[in-house]
Amino acid sequence: MTYQRRVQVTGGGTFLVTLPKEWAEAMGVRQGTTMQLIPNESGALLLVPAAVREGNRCTLSMMGREPVHLQRDIIARYIAGFDVIEVVGDRIRPEGRRVVREIAQSLVGVEVLGETQKAVVLHCVANVRDFPAPLTIRRIFEIAMAMWDDAVAAFLSRDEELARDVVERDGDVDRLVLLVARQFGLLLRDLIMEGEVGMSRFQFSHYCTVADQLERVADHAAKVSLAARALASELAPRCARQVRESAAASQRIVREAVQAFAAHDVRLANRVLEEKDARSSSAAWIQEAIRGQQENALPLTLLHDSLLRCREYGFNIAEVALDASVATVIVGASER
Repeated sequence: MTYQRRVQVTGGGTFLVTLPKEWAEAMGVRQGTTMQLIPNESGALLLVPAAVREGNRCTLSMMGREPVHLQRDIIARYIAGFDVIEVVGDRIRPEGRRVVREIAQSLVGVEVLGETQKAVVLHCVANVRDFPAPLTIRRIFEIAMAMWDDAVAAFLSRDEELARDVVERDGDVDRLVLLVARQFGLLLRDLIMEGEVGMSRFQFSHYCTVADQLERVADHAAKVSLAARALASELAPRCARQVRESAAASQRIVREAVQAFAAHDVRLANRVLEEKDARSSSAAWIQEAIRGQQENALPLTLLHDSLLRCREYGFNIAEVALDASVATVIVGASER
């Protein structure tokens, strides 16, 4: 629903606009209520009563939900930006409460606020100011690159212990990516958050996209680690060298793309994208490697696919870097 009001001017030159009565009553606005007026870069003015933030909680029934479905529903509400998530049921058994606690532990900043036989209350205590998006992206990138280093090492040495460690670290990336998604959800729900986050929703959307791409990079590092455990024999020296070179080339693309994004470096982003069509040599060596070691055909194919996909995610990040540079220009122009 859209309301229209005429601006009135008092004798002293003050501008007045009346509020819709039904909206004011629903928001608990009365005489003396303090309101926040927030201008944004588009020129709009947001009017926010205190009730908007005080009501940032939701209830989720546990009845008829499998653990995996419950996990998805809690994560969805976490990303949507709810501060309090109350999981309720007629009688929640100890096993059910344990499942909810484990889900809470997989999310950054979520604590169990209360626990009874009929309800488990989760509270997100993470403050967005404590997790600046640029630093979170940097941390996701560092974990993903370290995972790739170890995944390649595990593949070349058939080190199962190292491969398992890489797979386990994928959960750390997932937690941070969900945190970025939650921050974006909060921005979409509440424009007040723009001041706390230090950037507009338009700018933050690029960080959310980069986080998603880096999550996929980490996923493929885990996939390579699983492939390492399927190797039937050690790789031939020539094949091992080509694996190292190809992995280093893919990692370099991701690294330079993230660097271009962080520094708003248009020239570097374009240089990364210039390599987008250079794939012929990659296809040649993997075909040769498979012909020479057919017993390792499947893990080598999985490795090659992951290397190509890692490159593609790097190119996607480079494209986001170009988009973000435009967003930065727009914001800078509006501030002037």
